[in-house]
Amino acid sequence: MTAMWEKLIILLNQTLEVYQALLKLSRKKRDILIEAKPQEIEMLTKQEEILIIEAGKLEIMRSTLTHELAAAIGLAPDETTMSTLIERADNETAGKLILVIDRFGGITSELTKMNELNTQLIQQSLDLINFNINILSQSAAETTYAPKGNTAPTARNRSILDTKA
Repeated sequence: MTAMWEKLIILLNQTLEVYQALLKLSRKKRDILIEAKPQEIEMLTKQEEILIIEAGKLEIMRSTLTHELAAAIGLAPDETTMSTLIERADNETAGKLILVIDRFGGITSELTKMNELNTQLIQQSLDLINFNINILSQSAAETTYAPKGNTAPTARNRSILDTKA
């Protein structure tokens, strides 16, 4: 059973490393969003996708292992939480698990804040892009109605390109 506990700690540390890499990418993304470099954002997003897939695989492995561990120590599947596992672990293992879980808390908190900031930066960028598109594509509205017998004056349309005839 000691091997199962060690495997759980290893899986949690691997997952923690993936989350740390995601945090590092989120910080880079913030800087790139501020500098407005769309090609680099696309590249970072692909790297994030790979890390998220890896985190998902590690989570499935962790979930399977925790259920096996819970069954080995006599816990029901619905009682399987990290807290209950820590209570049943020996002191050394419990200390390692608590350390990893505390590190997770710090990283996920910082990652959440960074993702919220990046979301705001992306929204601001989209708002600015939409504003610029509206300004560039705006054309003067033509008059729909004119006095009886007269034609409505034609409004001069604005062009996106500044050309001279």
